[in-house]
Amino acid sequence: MTAFPITGGCICGSVRYTVKGPANCVVHCHCSQCRHGLASLVVTGATIDLNQMKIDKGEENLTTCTIPSGVRRQFCRSCGCSLFYFDDKFPEVMFYYPATLDGGMHPGHVKEAEHHVFVESKAGWEAFEDSLPKHAKGVGIAALGKSE
Repeated sequence: MTAFPITGGCICGSVRYTVKGPANCVVHCHCSQCRHGLASLVVTGATIDLNQMKIDKGEENLTTCTIPSGVRRQFCRSCGCSLFYFDDKFPEVMFYYPATLDGGMHPGHVKEAEHHVFVESKAGWEAFEDSLPKHAKGVGIAALGKSE
């Protein structure tokens, strides 16, 4: 079990953050915007209530980019490391990339709160090697660990 708080940051160390509690859920996104935006077949994001995240260092070094879907991604302007994103469809939570946690820490979510999303737009040669729930499109706020 993960002991909180846990910390993370960008690769160059300009931006550092603290997560105060467990992720509501973790989503593995296979949409074309995530694939192109982060140059990866799948992008893993953890949701957390806004009050559970603290930027400890370098908030002024975060650059925000709004992609066509309206999602706002934040990345370190020095090294380009993607750290956070915000979706107006879910204003009470934010997403962070758990791959940026120090030491490969687990984001603290329960296994039942982990999903694959936008699998209908995955790359044709991508294969699934797990038994996690798979959703053709996104998931609603209840699946993100919040009540409707």
